[in-house]
Formats: sequence, structure tokens, C-alpha cells
Amino acid sequence: MHALPLLSSFLLILLAELPDKTLYTVLFLATRNRPWPVLFGAWAAFLAHGFIAVGLANILGALPTWLLTFGTAGLFITFGLRLLLQRNEIGESADPLAADRVLTTSFWLVFAAEWGDATQIGTAALVARFPEHRWQVLSGATLGLWVGALLAVAIGRAAGHWLPEVAMRRVAGAVFCAFAIFTVVHGY
Repeated sequence: MHALPLLSSFLLILLAELPDKTLYTVLFLATRNRPWPVLFGAWAAFLAHGFIAVGLANILGALPTWLLTFGTAGLFITFGLRLLLQRNEIGESADPLAADRVLTTSFWLVFAAEWGDATQIGTAALVARFPEHRWQVLSGATLGLWVGALLAVAIGRAAGHWLPEVAMRRVAGAVFCAFAIFTVVHGY
């Protein structure tokens, strides 16, 4: 077994994901919901995107850069504005969401946030770089994303007890809008 594809994909993807909007999404979900469904939903979405990245490794290079850039920026700005402009209080009830609903919400938010993400593209690029070790790359990248999600859930769970939700939503919305601008200016 060749360890370089596994270790390099783990480290590169983990480090790329730590400051990423997807982990902020997971952290935000964990502040107000049960941790395990948030974590399992995020893990399932990351794994699904890993398989998509393996499948896209050959196609990705053919897509125009502008399409990836503006598509990613569009997702960021949509999510950011939605968070900023939302008027109702989310999750203020004393009853947390049902575990299956939290898991589903976590899965779809992470799944949507990862489209065109640097870690998805990075995973596809690593598969293209190590085509004979695609499953090691997938394993390393997925483990890196899972470790990042675990950290986000732990921090979100601890911080959720003392952070006001409306303020968190506004900060998250502003961060997503900033990601959109950064994406347009610097590319995906």
C-alpha cells in the first residue's frame, strides 16, 4: 500500500476544510440541535461528495473556470443573504428538532455547500494526480472532512449554550456573503 495518497489527501483536505463555510454550517447546526444527527448527516454528505469527486476527476478539468467560480459564488451569496434577511427566529423552541429531521437537514445543507467547493475540487485533483490510488485518496479526503466535521460539532455544541442564535445567523450570513465576494475576486 502506498501511503502518500492517503496521508496527503487527509492532511490537505482537512487543512483546506477547517476555515471552510461547510464546517461553519455544521458548527451552526450543532449549536441548536442534537450532535449525532448533525454529525452523521454531514459525514454522509461528505462521503457522497467524495464519490462524486472520484467520478468527476476526468470531467472537472474540462469545465470552464468561470462556471465553477460564479456557480460557487452564487451558492455562497444565496445562502448568506438568506441567513441575513431571515426575519423569524430559527430554533428558538425548547424542543430540539427530531433526530431524523436534523440528520436530513444536515445532509442537504452540507451536500449543497460542498458543490464546487475547494475540497471537492481538491479531491478530484488528487484522484487525477494519483489515479491508481483513487480509493486511498477518497479514504484520506473523507477522513479529513469527517475529522473537521467532528471538531465543528464539538465546538458548536459547546458554544451553542451561550451564543445568541440571531447573532450567529447574522455573522454566518455575512461570512457567506464575504465568501461569495472572495470567490468572484480570487476564483473558486
